[in-house]
Amino acid sequence: MNASLVGMVASKLGSVRLGRHAIPGQGRLVDALGKIACRMDDGRGISSPWSGVRFEANLVDRIQRQMWAGVYEPHVRDCFAALLQSGDGYLDVGAHIGYHSVSAAHHVGANGRVFAFEADPALHQRLARNLGQFAWAQAIHSAVWDTSGALTFERSSVEQESGWGTLCAVRDLGKGEHLTIRSISLDDWCREGRLTRWDAMKLDAEGSELAVLHGAQDSIGQFRPSIILEINGILLEQAGNSSMKVVEFLQARDYRLFHFAYRRLERWDPLRHAQFSETLCLHPDRETAALGRLARAGFAGAD
Repeated sequence: MNASLVGMVASKLGSVRLGRHAIPGQGRLVDALGKIACRMDDGRGISSPWSGVRFEANLVDRIQRQMWAGVYEPHVRDCFAALLQSGDGYLDVGAHIGYHSVSAAHHVGANGRVFAFEADPALHQRLARNLGQFAWAQAIHSAVWDTSGALTFERSSVEQESGWGTLCAVRDLGKGEHLTIRSISLDDWCREGRLTRWDAMKLDAEGSELAVLHGAQDSIGQFRPSIILEINGILLEQAGNSSMKVVEFLQARDYRLFHFAYRRLERWDPLRHAQFSETLCLHPDRETAALGRLARAGFAGAD
């Protein structure tokens, strides 16, 4: 058995559901298969989560093993699969090695555009390789913030957890490598790049979410993209913010918020979702069409 075959088994196993729920122990078994494959090919895993698409991951890393097996954040993957259409413009802030960026590039096609931002230099290198197969996708080595300039970034100090790096303006654990990196606001970036279309964004920036939104407020007002963001109350509080400040920013711009999990939507509730929530944010200009596509894709609560 080779690493590719192990990956196929892991992907098939990870896609099995009991109704809307994973099989008990499924995640641990898929992770164990990833560790086996890691020993077969010097830690590098190559898979094809989407037909005709090549995806490279470091199997030493826990999250990248999930991506390699095609089981990482299936609710986010399926939501974007329903929302994105050919020709759309998509931004990925906190793109990591590009699992959702590659998925988006696959869905929007050659008439669309994908821009993926990643601050960690090692992750950005693999992100660029994964997106290199799409002429319409670009990997950008930069932190996204409320202003353009330079910031200090602390890389994760844990080899198996590459996603734990963060801007020191949010949190500085004093354990990982510290780097000075370029920062940009999306308003500046959109103006300089003369962006003409922005339909959707994923925002997962380890506590920087409100700063990213503040730096994009003019462009959000112009394009009104659908936004999937991770609301993590603990990380936001470390940055001196809160979940409710993020929610209030979006609601002030007429966005309607939904908490979502595997093929299920529900109205965002501060009593239930403020500590942690994968949140879908829809502007009235896009809401009816977006909910219709989600309903047809089998998302309960979208109709």
